Amino acid sequence: MRYVVHAAMALICVNLRAQAPPDKPEFEVASVKPAANEQSGGLGMRLREMMRSGRPPGMIPMDSPGRVHLENWALLDLIAAAYNVRATQVSGPAWLSDQGFDIEAKVTQGTPKEALNAMLRSLLEERFGLKVHRDKRTGQGFALVVGKNGPKLKPAEAPPGPQKRAADQRKRVQEDQESGTARVGLSRANFPSITTEQLAFQLERFAEATVADETGLTGTYHVAIETWKNADVPGGTLFDAVEKLGLKLEARKVSIETVVVDQVHKMPTGN
Repeated sequence: MRYVVHAAMALICVNLRAQAPPDKPEFEVASVKPAANEQSGGLGMRLREMMRSGRPPGMIPMDSPGRVHLENWALLDLIAAAYNVRATQVSGPAWLSDQGFDIEAKVTQGTPKEALNAMLRSLLEERFGLKVHRDKRTGQGFALVVGKNGPKLKPAEAPPGPQKRAADQRKRVQEDQESGTARVGLSRANFPSITTEQLAFQLERFAEATVADETGLTGTYHVAIETWKNADVPGGTLFDAVEKLGLKLEARKVSIETVVVDQVHKMPTGN
């Protein structure tokens, strides 16, 4: 009987271990401090707003392999990046954008960039006591739909290797120099392999608003986008760029995913 009891207990322990949630992804080490170059008179806030407008949703830059360096990021931007949404999709206290923070973190070499968002979430939960929940709200945005003449999308290409990416970059720089045209305000994006759902998400970077995929297309495509902030450039708007793909952006009310902040502290705990 004693053997049976011990065997049963061992089986229960094994089952509990099997059902236990996996460890949360975390940085190896991380330092979070108020921004060293915080400016007075609201200049720091304006600098963060400029950074925010030019940063794709959910992007966490990795300066070098195994190292993440974020300088003067507001809590609003950190939360948005951690949950892979735009800052406008975060609902919380107004002071979330007041103070900037510097973060230095180390990750295991070879860690994919996709894991950085989860690592940042863990860091914010630990140091700022962050608690959130996701919600949906209706707001003004855009729907990505098929144009009246049908899509003009090219089939996806195999991802280029490092040498081809470098060669393509050199070619673009050379073309810009030979054109003799001031390229200030030009934004480019090239996606060798992307779905329309992924494209809609990427277009939010240019539209600065939520874009919902309503094309009904299920393929994978090669898409290149080129837009100008200068509205006087013929055919240079985002709408023109999307139209060249045989698609269209329609302004309408869309369902917007929102990250609602339930709890967060203004300052982090000790490093």
